[in-house]
Amino acid sequence: MITNKEIASILSKTADLLEIKGENPFKVRAYRNAARIVENSSKDFNKLVKEGFDLTRLPGIGKDLSSFIKEIVETGKFHKLEELQKEIPPGLVDMLSIEGLGPKRIRQIYDAFKVTSLDELKKYAENGELDKLPGFGPKLIEKILKGVKQIKKAGIRFLWADVEEIAEDIRKYLFKFKGVEIVEIAGSYRRKKETVGDLDILVVAEDYPKVSEYFIKYKKVKEVHSAGLTRSTVFLDNDLQVDLRAVSKESYGAALHYFTGSKAHNIEIRKLAIEKGLKVNEYGVYRGDKRIAGKSEEEVYEAVGLCFIEPELRENRGEIEACLNNYLPKLIRKEDILGDFHMHTSYSDGANYIEEMVKKAINLNYKYIAITDHSKRLKVANGMSEEELLSQLKEIDEIQKKYKEIKILKGIEVDILEDGSLDFSDEILEKLDIIVGAIHYKFEGDQTKRILKALEKIDILAHPTNRIINKRSEINANFEEIFHKAKEKNVILEINSQPDRLDLPDTYIKMAKEIGCKFAINSDAHNCNMLEYIKYGINQARRGWLEKEDVVNSWKLEDVIKFLKIH
Repeated sequence: MITNKEIASILSKTADLLEIKGENPFKVRAYRNAARIVENSSKDFNKLVKEGFDLTRLPGIGKDLSSFIKEIVETGKFHKLEELQKEIPPGLVDMLSIEGLGPKRIRQIYDAFKVTSLDELKKYAENGELDKLPGFGPKLIEKILKGVKQIKKAGIRFLWADVEEIAEDIRKYLFKFKGVEIVEIAGSYRRKKETVGDLDILVVAEDYPKVSEYFIKYKKVKEVHSAGLTRSTVFLDNDLQVDLRAVSKESYGAALHYFTGSKAHNIEIRKLAIEKGLKVNEYGVYRGDKRIAGKSEEEVYEAVGLCFIEPELRENRGEIEACLNNYLPKLIRKEDILGDFHMHTSYSDGANYIEEMVKKAINLNYKYIAITDHSKRLKVANGMSEEELLSQLKEIDEIQKKYKEIKILKGIEVDILEDGSLDFSDEILEKLDIIVGAIHYKFEGDQTKRILKALEKIDILAHPTNRIINKRSEINANFEEIFHKAKEKNVILEINSQPDRLDLPDTYIKMAKEIGCKFAINSDAHNCNMLEYIKYGINQARRGWLEKEDVVNSWKLEDVIKFLKIH
């Protein structure tokens, strides 16, 4: 089963190759728009095609593109892409990512030197051959050499949580320098994407060149790529690229908006501006030569007729239309969270005793938690037997007597077996307040029926796609069907806050919200400190457009008890 993301990737690659070939720009744009529509849609295109839905009813999808998408879904391939791949050297596609190198210049280089790889491009840039081409001055050559280096590192993406400590440390480091007024980290980091390729840091300071000198001496800098009058680039000891940019106070809001992105969001903002006779760039909003806004992001949005849009929503997934029609979500916040329904103790594979976890939860001002150790199926995780679970339930009763300020729910993270049944008997499960169900093994093949059967008996579906970011792909399942069944059965969908899971993905969260599902942002903590991981799940929930009312563990205890039918 092919996913929306995979369909979009094929369409995007086709657009890239058509652009290099010099095809009609309207055709190229049509493919790019179709890729964006498919990737950001809450509908499963695989299912739409198989049900015979007329794709031309969707905006941006014409007759030809409709047939192309059908071909991709039905065969997993696209004949036009395969033809273009035979015709165009793959190295030319990589060159499109280099600043200053558009399709025409790439064709110019290819025609002159038959360059087909980044290494060859680098050689001609270094030996002075590219300088001989019209329009290839020193600044462009510098951009090309930098771009080649960046592309070779581009495959490296870091978990947001792994970058957080570095990013905040650099922020503090810069603020120590006299004359620095503002330091803000933009880009995908600010939008809270699950992975980050590099850091874009904006600084407002009295003397930027001196700030730059200070910046490149940061303790983790391994290599200084450039230290210019307005921009400096370094690579840290973990190969993370960090760009520092000088920004004026008058342009700060425009620059922050521009460098936060996403590119797709910014393009739509520029379109709105053009309709109003305005121009938007990183320096401000202009009417003719006069700057009319740009000091703050709020000014930028107001100038084009919009309300402020939170960074996490800026992916061109309907946020602009929502703003224009006054239905932008009021996003969930950390302070809204009142409990956690997924944590492990020393009874299975946790590091702390139940009482230690309870004390930590009280320190977080939680009103309720659920103890949900693993069931016995997880041999490697030292899961509990049914007898051990019964012993744990008695211990919870004793601890509950000591801590009246928090409700301790009795639960289990029970394995969903291959046939969709659960690891523990119904008799045992009936003694629990909350049943968290999860797949932990046998990921091969279509898992839809397995999950649908489990939804008949569980309260929460944990880490639903079973992905591990950068390591394991999501399972093969029809998640739209699963979400509809979850809504029907009042099963809560987990947003697992483990930094390498963040499962559900944001696009699935938005899809499930539109279907009407409810969610729980859980830590899946295996020690006390990991209860703090819930902040990463909140990032993910916000990117998925969730509000307080969508998230069950932001509700009052009495409402939780009513929803879960706890006796």
